[in-house]
Amino acid sequence: MNKKLEKTLEFYKIKQKLADFANSEEAKELCLNLDIFKDLDSVNNELAETLDAFNCIEQYKKLKFDKIKNIDESIKRLEIKSNLSIVEILEISKILTSAENIIDYFKNTNLATKLEKYYKKLEPIAKENNYIKNIILSEDEIADNATEELSNIRKKKKILNEKINTTANRLLHSYSSYLQEPIITTRNGSICFPVKSEYKSKIPGITHDISSSEFTIFIEPNELIEIKNNIFELESKEKSEINKILKNISDRLSEYTEVINNNYDNIIKLDFIFAKAELAVFNKWTLPLVNDEQKIKLIDAKHPLIDPNVCVPLNIEIGEKYKSLIITGPNTGGKTVCLKTIGIIEMMGLSGLFIPTKENSHISIFDNIFIDIGDEQSIEQSLSTFSGHMKNIVNIVNNSTNKSLCLFDELCSGTDPIEGANLAIAIIKDLLDKKCLIVATTHYPELKMFALSNDNIINGSFEFDVNTLMPTYKLIIGIPGKSNAFIISEKLGLKKKIIENAKNLLSQNDIKFEEIVSELEASKISLENEKQLIEQYKKEATELREKVKRQQKGLDDRTESMIRKAKLEAKNILIDAKNKADTVLKDINKNNLNIVSSDKNELNKMISDINSELVTKTKGPAKPLSPKKIQIGDNVKVLSFNSIAQVESLPDKDYNLFVRVGDMRLNVNLRDLESVEIENKNIKKISHTTGSSEIKKDKTLNISSEINLIGKTTDEAYILLDKYLDDAYLSHIPYCRIIHGRGTGALKNMVQNFLRKSKIVKEYRYGEYTEGGDGATVVTFI
Repeated sequence: MNKKLEKTLEFYKIKQKLADFANSEEAKELCLNLDIFKDLDSVNNELAETLDAFNCIEQYKKLKFDKIKNIDESIKRLEIKSNLSIVEILEISKILTSAENIIDYFKNTNLATKLEKYYKKLEPIAKENNYIKNIILSEDEIADNATEELSNIRKKKKILNEKINTTANRLLHSYSSYLQEPIITTRNGSICFPVKSEYKSKIPGITHDISSSEFTIFIEPNELIEIKNNIFELESKEKSEINKILKNISDRLSEYTEVINNNYDNIIKLDFIFAKAELAVFNKWTLPLVNDEQKIKLIDAKHPLIDPNVCVPLNIEIGEKYKSLIITGPNTGGKTVCLKTIGIIEMMGLSGLFIPTKENSHISIFDNIFIDIGDEQSIEQSLSTFSGHMKNIVNIVNNSTNKSLCLFDELCSGTDPIEGANLAIAIIKDLLDKKCLIVATTHYPELKMFALSNDNIINGSFEFDVNTLMPTYKLIIGIPGKSNAFIISEKLGLKKKIIENAKNLLSQNDIKFEEIVSELEASKISLENEKQLIEQYKKEATELREKVKRQQKGLDDRTESMIRKAKLEAKNILIDAKNKADTVLKDINKNNLNIVSSDKNELNKMISDINSELVTKTKGPAKPLSPKKIQIGDNVKVLSFNSIAQVESLPDKDYNLFVRVGDMRLNVNLRDLESVEIENKNIKKISHTTGSSEIKKDKTLNISSEINLIGKTTDEAYILLDKYLDDAYLSHIPYCRIIHGRGTGALKNMVQNFLRKSKIVKEYRYGEYTEGGDGATVVTFI
């Protein structure tokens, strides 16, 4: 793929966008020099790597890369045992740290199988990197404890610096009568006093400066010079010691030059791959399917450099049934953009980038993509527009093969229309003989006719709204575009007489052809509209089917819940009957005992059967209860009743016990209970003597006087409302408020229908203004 093609299609702008997502300079260079591959395996490999990175970002998180720099010079210095600077060592440390972070990232994902060859080669050399981090604190600072010698030197420096300050302050007071001002100043890095010129001899030392008036002489006292020299000596030793430290680090790193180089190369490669993936994620582009059969199928394709919110998508299929597509339509109607869209999407996919289309779009491998587009006029070469285009077309004809894609904008325009049309037909014939894939735009009606008579060519056209005199940018495959010159001219005010005269000059064949094209276009548009309508109906049918499924599921859940409640109530009725039977047994004659006992056993069996059914139809507890730890007064959840209860008795040998839900005392099995923690401090634990009035009071304190159903589906809201009204009624609150909002009215209607059928509701009404108006319903219980 040549540079001219890249410039014509503006592919360099895509590469710049890609480079913006890369972090290191060398990864950015890889983006700006993006390769376009010409074999299927290479393209698929590049796309597979991009896909792995894409999946990692989408399903895990973005991989952050440090802005590492090229280390070639540092590696060369290490190989000859030369010392590295602090900055160079820190750069290597950054690479090792980055390698460690990347390894940690991929430990948490198993998506990136194609990227294993990069990240599994990384070796962070943690021991050496940690050593560097402990020694070198920044570009300007080595840790005091790097070596014992450095620590001693810096301690001595600190003492001398304190001494020089103390001495300077003492001398300031001693020499105050000789000074212009009682201050300490510096000249050329030395501590000096501003001495009056007449007292110069009174202060022994070195003169560093004289004021412009010569009344003040800046003198550094000898006492300070001696201390300063000692500091200079320590600084020289400090510098020497730091060089030894850097030498030691450099020697240690020199053993890992190959590993460091390898880390750098693989990090750069991963940075580059993840840049491609981030570009796709950011723009919501999709993975192209690639073939080497010269077949293109683009679904809802958009030009990547046009705002996707305004760009009209294109659907293009070529190579399967037809080898050539001839596109006609008005100027500024989208024909040129269409050609550029095909070309740039091909270049993107062949370089391992995702493309701006819907999923399952196909691109093909080409040995070359040729394009003739724009103004080819050349002043330097004295070429007219036609000559410039023809020079380019000659190159395409001479160098194209059966694996080439040829894109022509206004083929052979800029010359005599008859000659240009015939020349264009001849060029297309020649390229079709070579089995090239061709997309060409034209205004020549002869090319439209040629396409209609050739089974290997299909017409296409861009719609034009003659009412608004504006293009719609919608591509229609299968029919040629008709001439709109007469209609446009008439709408713009040209005299009808002139238009009629122009029409009379047309041949009968031209008139007939335009009529046929008009009929075809009308039919095609009608079919497209019907197709869209059918798709809409299918979508609505699918949504309706899903809604019915959800409603059925909700109904099944409610039915099962009602059955569970009924069985639980039946069970407790049987328990009451059993208890009464036990009481009666004590007063019955021993001769009749066996008969009554059989009735009692039957009751026990019925209770056991119902209890087993309730337990088996309920999911097991998420927080199981231990029979040894459960205590009277504990808060528990009855799974089969989906209600909070309090324990009133300890489990018997069969793990059955009594709990209380509101006014109801239930006998349940331990397997039907789940541990819960209720934070409401108003809920009291039940003692052996607790009465039902206390339970009712606690229940009332715990139940809210309103329920908010906004945001729920009607099925979800139905279940929540059913349970809430039961709890509210059992809590003996006089009324409650149901918040359902206005919205589409679905929730409001469901609530009204539910309340209309409820046996515990005395009356209901929409809320007053302060209660939420018709967005809420106020309920009074019987």
